[in-house]
Amino acid sequence: MFELDLKNEDILMRITAVKPIGKKDIITNFVGNLLTSAGGDIANKVHLILSKDTLYLEYKGHTSIGYVEETRNIDKIPLSNIKEFLVTSNKNKEIIEIKTNKKDFFFVRDNDNNDDLALNMSKMINDIK
Repeated sequence: MFELDLKNEDILMRITAVKPIGKKDIITNFVGNLLTSAGGDIANKVHLILSKDTLYLEYKGHTSIGYVEETRNIDKIPLSNIKEFLVTSNKNKEIIEIKTNKKDFFFVRDNDNNDDLALNMSKMINDIK
């Protein structure tokens, strides 16, 4: 569906997080499944992919038939549009808040390995900007 045309040398860093799901997301997905008969889950898995000048948010979900993972949407954010990329640690989780000129994003990353990858991505973004 949506494929990023990035080569490995273009990618500085890539992490995986989840978008918290609220009641609005569940209702929208349910109504959409009823209207289209397509089925499928909510795309709450997100790959944050950092290149030298852009942060890509690649949303992943699963099809209803075969439960195959597919890209549902891609947000392309120029680094110059990022006002803040904040990361806070909460137990074994990293809370990621991205504030841009147009929209704010909120994700949670599992940090059981204590590798602090989201924090490292935040530092890289600040260094590049």
